[in-house]
Amino acid sequence: FSKYLFGQIDSKNYEKTKQLFRPQSVMSFEGNNCQGPDKIVGLLKQWNQKYPQTKHEAEADCLPLPDGSKLLLLTGRRMDKDHPNKMKGVLVVCAAVLKKDKNWWVSNMIYRGEANGKNCPVDSLKIGVQFAEHFYKTYDGNHRQLAQAYSDHTIMKYEKDVCKGTQQIMIKLTKGLSDKWEEQKKSKLPFRSVQFETVKHDLRSIDLHPAGGKGCIMIMTTGKIAPDGSQQGCAFGEVLVIQTTMAGRLQYKDFAKSTEESVWSTELPT
Repeated sequence: FSKYLFGQIDSKNYEKTKQLFRPQSVMSFEGNNCQGPDKIVGLLKQWNQKYPQTKHEAEADCLPLPDGSKLLLLTGRRMDKDHPNKMKGVLVVCAAVLKKDKNWWVSNMIYRGEANGKNCPVDSLKIGVQFAEHFYKTYDGNHRQLAQAYSDHTIMKYEKDVCKGTQQIMIKLTKGLSDKWEEQKKSKLPFRSVQFETVKHDLRSIDLHPAGGKGCIMIMTTGKIAPDGSQQGCAFGEVLVIQTTMAGRLQYKDFAKSTEESVWSTELPT
């Protein structure tokens, strides 16, 4: 589906593109918001005036959402007249929520390439902005405090690794902890801990949509991530889906991915 989605955007076949959306579909494209197939196609047409020919190459990751829909995270590069080859291609992060009646369709889509900024379409989503800013501040200051935000129902996909529940997630995010856990438990984990002690996030964009179920907010962030004081860092894209539970606690699903990795199969610098 991800190949088909970007294929329609690149082909400029607007009638087929319309079929991917419904009247309730919402899109945020480079910080611009619209709803419904006609307005979505109109927004794409406007963008295509600047880039009449495009080619996207991206990898897709998928996780289920509370309401039964599917969350796609697409990361890769876009080639166009100003960025003619993969080396110079624009780093792209795209999140899409898929639902199904007779066919799969896109209920929510967020796309970021060149434009940066904070995009909170309605006041009711401001809690998502506050959550994201607090999340990364905590992550950069003392990542162990993130354990308070996770629950046993949280799913995190970090690059290619899937972690379920607070314990596995914190093992993943803490250097050397997977080795210690395996030594103590005499058992093997399906993933390894990260290879860095500390990390610094430089957020370039935050987009928010109501998506995934009752009380859910989808947050997509892009920016730079620099581990262990690195002066270079690399680009990353992340999607959080937070949900207020009956107890008023937030729980969420989490994608984390460096956008370079999806094209060059490299890992975060150590």
